[in-house]
Parts: sequence; structure tokens; C-alpha cells
Amino acid sequence: MKKISTLFVALLVAASMSAKTEITLGTWSPWDATTTTVNGNTLTMSAAWAGAGNWQANGTECADWSDGDYLELDVSNCTGSFNVAIEYNDGKTVDDNGNPTKVDALTTKGSVASGDKVAFIKLNQDYCDKVVNIWLQSTAANIAVTVDKAYLVTEDEYQDYIDQKAKGEQVVWEGSSNFGTSWDGSLAVQISADKFASAKSGATFTFYYDCNSDAAYSQIGICDGSWKTLSSAKDADPQWGTINVGGTPSYTTTLSDDDIKTIQSGGMVIKGYNATLTKVTFTNPTTTNINSISADKKIREGSTFNLAGQRVDKTFRGMVIRNGKKYIQK
Repeated sequence: MKKISTLFVALLVAASMSAKTEITLGTWSPWDATTTTVNGNTLTMSAAWAGAGNWQANGTECADWSDGDYLELDVSNCTGSFNVAIEYNDGKTVDDNGNPTKVDALTTKGSVASGDKVAFIKLNQDYCDKVVNIWLQSTAANIAVTVDKAYLVTEDEYQDYIDQKAKGEQVVWEGSSNFGTSWDGSLAVQISADKFASAKSGATFTFYYDCNSDAAYSQIGICDGSWKTLSSAKDADPQWGTINVGGTPSYTTTLSDDDIKTIQSGGMVIKGYNATLTKVTFTNPTTTNINSISADKKIREGSTFNLAGQRVDKTFRGMVIRNGKKYIQK
């Protein structure tokens, strides 16, 4: 009976160690009530660069998020692209009432885009015990998002999410963008770099669209974040960088490793003519090479553990293990 009881306790401890820590969100406050509408956790922006914040500092004390490496936002009904930022205090800067104020240089940023269900924002590990505010800012007019939940997650939990996401077809953009018939750059679809974080060597990219009238003249162009045509997109016209897609519902291509690295750092732009883009996906190959396996086994750095193997934060005092080495944390 003692052994069974001990095993049960061990399982409870393991479960509690892997559980995400939920963050209680406060009331969203718009920067400008004429351009941002707040309905509970649903934010509707009627103008580009409108925004809303969620204050985390409680009076004279900041929020302590040192148990996490990332903030996870679970969202729904996202109809456009938003910038996300976490603001911190340096422990010194206060207002006239002694309340902590943000220090811009410490801010960490992320993004949410149309169709997203989850977003991760890397925490500033040096100041994550002094969180002041979260804010969302729209990149276009007439878009909305609902922020359902917020969690602190560890590096391991984030990597597990990325590993799971890497399996099967992954949707990086979904909507309805009519390119028109004038090669108008303002109608191009821009996809942020973080959407391609889990793309691996040999990934195939598929672009779904509806061809408009006179389908024989429907075209798309696949570019990096600087509007330069990706060199490995097969079938692209060498002069104009465009691909004829008339009469087909989708176009699939395999990008080179260099082009994958390019979009992972700067994002992707899809331009087009006489077609309506509806979805962009990529699918990683089903097998990995030895180098990929070795990379997956690399020790994840930065986390701190006690001698029992439990993750601890900066407030823990005593012997700790970080990056495989023992330290005394005072």
C-alpha cells in the first residue's frame, strides 16, 4: 500500500509540474475609445494602429511571471493581424504616486494573425518578475480578436507545442484576399515570420485560391518580407517572379533551406493578379535526418531546477542546476 501511495503522490507532483499557470486578465482599456471597442475580452479596432492594454501591475507591485519562459495567449475569432507586447519595469522607475511604470527598452513582442488560435510571446527573463502591462495593437482597420485565456508556459512546453505543430499540414494564413487586376501592392497578403517557426528542410508550401474571370491570366508571386521573389519557388517566371495558376485550385512548391530561413526571419508576402487567395499552408516531410534528431536532443538552455529536478524561479535559495551545471543561488 505504501508503494502505491508513493507512486500516486509522484504522479500528482509530475502532473502539477507540467500544468500551465493561468494568468488572470484584468479589464482591457482602449487607447482611444473612438477607434477601439472593448466588449469583455473581445477587442474591435476600427482603425490601423488602434490598441488596448491589460494592466498587470497591482498598485505598487508588478506581476511576477518568473515561473514561465513564454506568455501563451489563447484567442478566437481573429480577423486580422495584431502586434502583441509585454511591458516591464526595471525596479527603479516609478510615477508620482510610487507606482511602477514601463521601461520601453525592456519590452518583448509577438503577433496574432487572422485565424490564429494561440500565440506565444517570449518573456524578458531578466525582468519577468516585474510585468506592468500587456497590449494588443491592430495593423489594419476593421479587425477584431477575442482573448480567451492567458498562461505562463516553460521552454519545454513551448517546444512541445512546436514539435506537435510540426506534424501534418499547418495553416499559416486563412481568409479571402482578392488581388484584383492591377497588381496593387496594398492588396498583397503579408504573413509574419513566427508562422513559419516549425517549418523544416524539405517542407512543401501550398497556396489555395479561387481564380477570377478569365482564369487563364490568374497569377501569384511568392516573396520574402522585403517583396523579393523567393528564388526556389518552382515555375516562377524568371523576369517577373510570378506563377501562372489559372484553372487550378491550388499551387504547391518546395522551398530551399535558404528560402525557409529567409521567411522564418522576415516573413512572407504573396502578391497576385486576377485571383482570390483563401489559404496558405506548409507540410513538413514525414522523416527527419540524423542532424534533425540530434538537434531535437540538444539540452534546452536557460531553465533552473533544484536537486529534485523541479523547475524553480529566481526566489529559490540553495543549490540549483542550470544548463547541466550546479550553482548556489543566493
